[in-house]
Amino acid sequence: MNKKHLWLAGACLLAVGGCSNDSETPADTPENSGTPNETPKETEVYRNDYNYVYSEDPDTFDYVYSFQAADNEHTANFVDGLLEHDRYGQLVGAIAESYEVNEDATVFTFKIREGVKWVTDEGEEYADVTAHDFVTGLRHATEFQSQTMYLVQYAIKNLDAYVNGEVEWEEVGIKALDDYTLEYTLEAPTPYFHTITTYSVLMPVNQEFLESKGEGCKLGAPDPGNCSFGEVAADGILYNGAYILSNYVSKSVIEYTANPDYWDAEHVYIPKVKLVYYDGKDPDNLFTGFDNGDYSAAPVYTDNAAIYKTAKDKYGDSIYVSDLSSSSFWISWNFDRNAYSSVADETVDASPQTDKQRQDTTAAKLNRAFRKAVMYGLDVSNLTAQVVGDDLKLGRLRNTLTQPGFVLTSEGVPYEELVSAALTEINPTEYPEGFDLSDGQLAYYNLDLAKQYADQAKEELSAEGVEFPIQLDISVDGTSEKGVRVAQAFKNTLETNLADFVAVNIIVSDTDTLNAAKQAEQMNWDMYIGRGWGPDYGDPKTYVDVFDPDSGDMLAYQGLNWTGSEVGNDAAAKEAIGLYEFQALKDAADAVVDDNDKRFELYAKAEAFLLDNAIFIPYCSNGGGYSVSKLVPRSGLYGAYGLSDDKYKYKQVADEVVTKAQRDEIIAEWQEELKK
Repeated sequence: MNKKHLWLAGACLLAVGGCSNDSETPADTPENSGTPNETPKETEVYRNDYNYVYSEDPDTFDYVYSFQAADNEHTANFVDGLLEHDRYGQLVGAIAESYEVNEDATVFTFKIREGVKWVTDEGEEYADVTAHDFVTGLRHATEFQSQTMYLVQYAIKNLDAYVNGEVEWEEVGIKALDDYTLEYTLEAPTPYFHTITTYSVLMPVNQEFLESKGEGCKLGAPDPGNCSFGEVAADGILYNGAYILSNYVSKSVIEYTANPDYWDAEHVYIPKVKLVYYDGKDPDNLFTGFDNGDYSAAPVYTDNAAIYKTAKDKYGDSIYVSDLSSSSFWISWNFDRNAYSSVADETVDASPQTDKQRQDTTAAKLNRAFRKAVMYGLDVSNLTAQVVGDDLKLGRLRNTLTQPGFVLTSEGVPYEELVSAALTEINPTEYPEGFDLSDGQLAYYNLDLAKQYADQAKEELSAEGVEFPIQLDISVDGTSEKGVRVAQAFKNTLETNLADFVAVNIIVSDTDTLNAAKQAEQMNWDMYIGRGWGPDYGDPKTYVDVFDPDSGDMLAYQGLNWTGSEVGNDAAAKEAIGLYEFQALKDAADAVVDDNDKRFELYAKAEAFLLDNAIFIPYCSNGGGYSVSKLVPRSGLYGAYGLSDDKYKYKQVADEVVTKAQRDEIIAEWQEELKK
């Protein structure tokens, strides 16, 4: 029997929302949530432009290749995939009108919406969007070694075999049954596969246009050096989405114009989007720009008393606290450090550590008691206070890898409670029953436990000849005032609470130097504040997989490579910190495909293992700061995973600043609808 999903029902298998991959940024961001299912009444519709900032140039517009937020936040507005989220986080049709799933969730069949147009950057019609474009998109992504292959390589039948040259493309489990019927056949039951379609790797590409961009673009003969598809220019791609790129100047401005031929143009209310480059050097410029009418929204920082007073006097209780996002940020350990200076120049960003100190620090990072002492001795709210101020410092904290409430059991139990129960099972004294892992809790700060674990670490490590204090280098972007203050707070907190146990060295770097470090062996630090991940699809696997010892996407930022247990120092480090034990727990969870309650419980156990071994130190999420905005609350698409949140479709910019009374009324109505 097939399970058919029609968009009247807005069917969704998991009780979740949606987002995309992220890199940490110290600046708060204004509200970016919500969208109505229905068209607002004409009298309630605003059709104003949106103006704000962006902080990093896009690297490529090859959307099926990239997993970088700096790319996807733009291309999500240029190209639609099969599904997207509605205002309430439910999956609805975009290019697909409906889909069917077979009984064991191994075959997904999508009916493609007829009449959707590809257009050029000049707005000229190029072709209809068909099922064949999705086949082309996946083949191009595969042959160009997409950064997001991890989402589909082992899920779609024979795709991994194609990557390894073992089968022809025609044997891969994606087929255009006709122009408007697309079928995916999977290696094994994958009940969440439809949620992956909200992400870029499964988006369509027109083959004729692709191959017109150079010999290296041809399917079956990939040569990235001779392919200009996806170059960061208006004519680098075709458009089937809500907007067309109308202007781009590196580190200056990015502008979009609404696509008049968009299949859902009636729900595009912002005619033009203008984003001005912001280098982070003057955080107060964001509010000043808003106050001058240059921006549609802005954070309101409290650390400049004069600016904050101006904001409060002028906007009063229209200033609100922004929601936290589904992206989670943590403090990373570099478990196999090989770089002690800049990748490009050994005289730049040089570590002050001696050879003996480097050896001692390496041994300490592999010691569980040492990591636990640091985790319990770090008041992370001191760090968030540097970004959002003392009044809001707790509200931004996140205590888990997976967003709390990202999924619910059949009885409505949120995921973080499953993680808490798993921790209690591991150690009921350290994690008593009901241990609160919800956002806004300072869950792990415990000086008694910190000192207990410090004593244990000293005993264990001293026996190996390690000398204290352990030197910990942290790198920070010196162009970010708030980032530097966060690093200083980290140093002050640890050195105060764990005197003679650790010493923190702040290496002040710059944006380009930090971004140049791409590989594990290039990471020039012992700890990094604020590495993060946003979910790609609607299952805890999307978070927990990032620490997989053989394929985890955040391994490089732990100083580890994608290698098996038989290879070099990486393998020894992985063994020492318990990543292979974690892998076994994670794989057991992934094997459960017919019982979500059991699946979530097992994933929670795997995540609890990471926490109990301090393999990462939970930190914060985006949001949670004071903001002021003309954006109508909850007027955009909402999704905790995928790219729906990045879309400007459905969003509205009001004529004036949204007041507290207006915000409260809109959100109350949204919450009531959410319950239905």
